[in-house]
Amino acid sequence: MSDALGEAELAEIEQRAALAFAAAPTPWASFLETGGGLGGESFIRLGSDPVHDDELYVRLYRASQQIVSPDVRLDAVIDFVAHAAEDIPRLIAEVRRLRTS
Repeated sequence: MSDALGEAELAEIEQRAALAFAAAPTPWASFLETGGGLGGESFIRLGSDPVHDDELYVRLYRASQQIVSPDVRLDAVIDFVAHAAEDIPRLIAEVRRLRTS
């Protein structure tokens, strides 16, 4: 694997993100049990339509152990995924901006 991120690879990342965002509408917001407890498990709320209850749940298995809410390790993964909806497009735009500078 080359260290340089080529335009084709950047376009593939952008396409994967577009497909994910089409399936799971943005914005994505994490609701974390370790951040105060919601009475359930940590999840990512999808979209901003209050009529729909669109949520994404993450299951984490390490070897034979399932890591469940509330657990800071699971919440770190959920928070990372939730922020990807903002972070990935911004990173792609920044790479393209730097290439044109």
